[in-house]
Amino acid sequence: MKIGIICAMPPEFDALAAPLGRRSAVLPGPLRRECFQPAGHLIQLVQSGIGCDNATQAAHQLLEEQSPDLLITSGFCGAILPGLKAGQIVVASSIWMDGESGITNIPHQISGVGLACIAGSLPHGNPAVKGSFITTQAIRSKKALAKSLPDRSPHPVVEMESGAIARVAAQHGIPLLGIRAVSDTADEELDFSLDEFCDDGLRRIVPGNVLLTVVRRPHILPQLLRLGRSSRLAANALTAALPALISLLDTVSHR
Repeated sequence: MKIGIICAMPPEFDALAAPLGRRSAVLPGPLRRECFQPAGHLIQLVQSGIGCDNATQAAHQLLEEQSPDLLITSGFCGAILPGLKAGQIVVASSIWMDGESGITNIPHQISGVGLACIAGSLPHGNPAVKGSFITTQAIRSKKALAKSLPDRSPHPVVEMESGAIARVAAQHGIPLLGIRAVSDTADEELDFSLDEFCDDGLRRIVPGNVLLTVVRRPHILPQLLRLGRSSRLAANALTAALPALISLLDTVSHR
């Protein structure tokens, strides 16, 4: 089976690459793209950068080159409501886009392995829960998002790429799996956004930008340290979850 996995940033890429074994190829181009062949599957892992524009570009490029049987959107996310802990794995039962007209659903075909994960079939020590992925196109406060959530939104989490990837997958008729790990809980309202720390393409953290932001706003340092610890939990959770997910591929139909 040919599988495309899209994440945004280097820590997410590293967490997802770790359990895939030795890479079989490094692809050229501005995006970080590596291929793996675990258990006979061909997996292309792509680091898109932050945001819908980057995610859309990466998804189109991946689909044009590989024509995958399954597309996966993965990485870290933030819990919007209480109930999710740092490192919790969330599998998308629905994907929504937050925009000027409010939060709207992005119709897409949920993959068979995604449905199995939602049903609780992900066999590892940190069971997955089904959730609603809320994709924002700009930094939004969790309190504001909580007030405008759609009805029947189990375990809503916020991130910035999945809605765009879901649209591309739907356009091409490819099943989609959304699987993310919580890096900040509902009570952690961050006073900064990652794009402040990134390069112009929003694809990597620039240490100098981090230092300059902390110097200007030293009160964010404790938040940065907490986020760093929580992000490590999220990374470890993704690394543990991916082999279990791959083990389901041969037993679940994706079409």
